[in-house]
Amino acid sequence: MTSSVSLLAVLAVGLLANPSTAQTRSRSAVRPRVATVQRMVNGDLMCYVTLVDDSGQTYQSVGATFELCANQSAYLNKRVNLTYGTVSVNDCQSTEPCGRSRRQTLITQMQIINNANSCSRGTSAGYLPPRLQVGQSGSSVHVGNLNLRQQPGVQGRVVGVLAPGNTFRVLEGPACAGNYVWWKVNTGRTQGWVAEGEPASAVYWLVPDPISN
Repeated sequence: MTSSVSLLAVLAVGLLANPSTAQTRSRSAVRPRVATVQRMVNGDLMCYVTLVDDSGQTYQSVGATFELCANQSAYLNKRVNLTYGTVSVNDCQSTEPCGRSRRQTLITQMQIINNANSCSRGTSAGYLPPRLQVGQSGSSVHVGNLNLRQQPGVQGRVVGVLAPGNTFRVLEGPACAGNYVWWKVNTGRTQGWVAEGEPASAVYWLVPDPISN
C-alpha cells in the first residue's frame, strides 16, 4: 500500500513540476489588444514587434506587416490599439521568392492612444492624475532613487536614476503602463522614463516647479 501511495505521489509531482510550460504555450497564442511598442525589427518573412501590456507582461516577436516596421519611428514607446488580420506571407527560408506562401495572423494596424486622456481618468482607471507637462521642469521628492527606464513600464531596461531632490525637464509623456503614469525626462546627465507616483497610496514622487508669471 505504501509503495502504491509513493508511486502516485511521484506521478503527481511529475505532472505538476513544470506548470509554466502549459502557461507559456497558452500565452504564446494570446495577442494583446492594447500595449506599448517596445521594439520593432524587420525579419525575412514579416516585421517582429516586442510589446508590453498595461500589466507589464512582455510579448516577444509578435508578427506585423512590413508597412508598420517602415514607420516604426511613429510607434516606438507609444501605447497603441492593435488590429490583427490574416495576411499571406512568404513561406521561404530567405527573402528570395520560392513560390510558396502561408496565411499568418499579423498586426495590420496600430492606432496611437491619446495617453493624456487615458492617464487623466485618474484613480478610476488605476492611475494618479498627471500633474506634469511636456516642457516643464520639476524635481523628485521621493525618499530614495527612482529608476529611469528605456521605455515606460517596470519591464523597461534601467538607464539611470533620479536621486532625491534632483531636478529634471519633461521631454515626453504621459504614458500609462502597469498602473503608473510615466514621463520621459532629462536630468542633465541622462534621459529616461520615470514613474510620477504610487497610485495605490496616492503619493506623488515627482513635483512640477511653480509656473512663474
